[in-house]
Amino acid sequence: MRRYIPDYSDAGISRERYYELLHFCRQYPEWKKSAASLLGTSAQRYSTEAHAAGTVSDPTERAAAKRETYLRRIQIVDMAAINAGDKWCDTLIRNVCYGVPLAAIDPIMMPTSNRNAYFAMKKKFFVLLDALQQGMKD
Repeated sequence: MRRYIPDYSDAGISRERYYELLHFCRQYPEWKKSAASLLGTSAQRYSTEAHAAGTVSDPTERAAAKRETYLRRIQIVDMAAINAGDKWCDTLIRNVCYGVPLAAIDPIMMPTSNRNAYFAMKKKFFVLLDALQQGMKD
């Protein structure tokens, strides 16, 4: 089956930027898993050896910084999904982030059977995600 590539050029998202945003979202499950695994990191004993300048010697602090990065990325995707369509939030996350085809999503999760409304929300999701991700870089 040929994969459909949406055209969001009217919203200012090129094909390459769409792929960049899509692959950003596809890392969502990894971020969730990594953030959960970093939650239990505990402090370790310090050595008396000198460390290089500018390096953090505390493994707990490094783990907390990594976890914060993952949580910020998760929050960006969640905010875009909620703002694009609150009732479509779970469906958008499953379709975009987990790669579940729309046809395979349980109809009970769909608030309506109007596919055009869903694709309009998906476009809004990518536009919002683009804006939020650009704001994250600044």
